[in-house]
Amino acid sequence: MQLSEAIEALCLATLADGRSERTAGDYRQKLGALLVFLGDVAIDQVTTNDLRRFVADLHSRDSRWADHPNRPQTAGGLSPASVAGYVRSVKRLFHFLQDDGLLASNPAARLKGSKPQRGEPKGISREDLRRLLKATEGDAPNLVRNHAMILFLADTGARVGGLVGLALAGLDLVNRTALLVEKGDKARRVPFSEVTAAALARWLVLRPAGGDTVFCHLESGARLETQAVNQVLRRLAATAKTTGPVNPHSFRHGFAREFIISGGDMGTLADILGHADIQTTWQSYAIFKLAELQAKHEQHSPIAKMGREGEL
Repeated sequence: MQLSEAIEALCLATLADGRSERTAGDYRQKLGALLVFLGDVAIDQVTTNDLRRFVADLHSRDSRWADHPNRPQTAGGLSPASVAGYVRSVKRLFHFLQDDGLLASNPAARLKGSKPQRGEPKGISREDLRRLLKATEGDAPNLVRNHAMILFLADTGARVGGLVGLALAGLDLVNRTALLVEKGDKARRVPFSEVTAAALARWLVLRPAGGDTVFCHLESGARLETQAVNQVLRRLAATAKTTGPVNPHSFRHGFAREFIISGGDMGTLADILGHADIQTTWQSYAIFKLAELQAKHEQHSPIAKMGREGEL
């Protein structure tokens, strides 16, 4: 089997396993870079050293997105997180080939990617959230829809796929839960607050007929696309003069950080976010700014507590 055939076999298996087109496309894009680097060689001819040369080449690049289907090539090397993403895709490919009996040994088994440093939080700030909600106050249908959409994102930690795919039949305003279907066919119910329920109810009164999703285009009632949600948020961020990140995933990060800061446990958070592994939740969202760390230390340190109680 040639490398190009192996990549397509992995993408097919990914879709057959119920994963999303986006996941398969990500594999195809990242492994396409490996195909360009090595050529369309037979998979049993690929060595660990070949893969290490590929990773070294990724680290040495001085531009980004040269192989991306939707982004123009841009100056500046790949970040450690981006390189790690390529390494994960390569390891996934060769694990799949070995698991399917197409390779006797796995040349990527000993491949190591640099562990990305945990940076500053990417979540939307409370102040920016307030500004967005203020900017969407009003009775016009677009404002009512956008207000409900922002509250839903901030209140549930939903991915953008779960937001745009939220079916009318999956929304329970009485019990304040929503059935999210994300990353292929993975479904889970998430709770939301009374504030969000009221905003959703207000939107549903104005929602145009047609289509079966909660959030839709104002004219046709057809389902919103991910690109449309991103465009709405970009315009709102400009109107509200926000200062930090405003995109669908920033609300997910913001929800997770606020949940942790407020004392929520990782297990519950993992369930709400739809993570199968609590370690994923910790690595992705247990990131705090220095001031937040100091506040949590003051709250939980035994010495700080003894000092407050006059024992020291």
